[in-house]
Amino acid sequence: MLQASTIAVVSVEEARYASPYARILVPTDGSELAGEAATQALALAASTGAAVVFLTVNEPFHLLTTSTEMIEATREEYERQAEAHAETILSEAGDAATDAGVPFITVRKWGEDPYLDIIDVAHERRCDLIAMGSHGRRGLSAVLLGSVTNKVLTHSSIPVLVVRRFDRPAALVGAPAGGPEVAGAGVG
Repeated sequence: MLQASTIAVVSVEEARYASPYARILVPTDGSELAGEAATQALALAASTGAAVVFLTVNEPFHLLTTSTEMIEATREEYERQAEAHAETILSEAGDAATDAGVPFITVRKWGEDPYLDIIDVAHERRCDLIAMGSHGRRGLSAVLLGSVTNKVLTHSSIPVLVVRRFDRPAALVGAPAGGPEVAGAGVG
């Protein structure tokens, strides 16, 4: 049919745009919120063809500390428990990536300031995006507790995807996100 055409015909395949994200760093401490961030990062990676780098950072042992894990253990016990915990976290993250069909690697670090290790690993592994969870603390609790996510946002030159858990008011449970109840909330 194309050969019989009296006009010029150009055959074009469907255009595909490359994702700006080839590699996504997902720092995780094994918490529920970190798991939610990993789930979102894996969904993004699966839809764009990106790979994921899972990272966990263990705090080194200190004799003077308020951490119950360090107070109750010797240095060797603490390090063994921390390694086992990191292995569990990274294994579960890897299983989730495998289930999602996303290529991944895992990185385990020891560091005093996790935010610095997160930024360093993102650069070392040439990540295009960092995906992290945040509790969204405000006011005095944010100042006192600090936030690894906030520090990464402040100091990273790499874009950061922040995943927050929003607790919906009881009246909105079951209502569609962005529905009229949400759109009208707080309006005059």
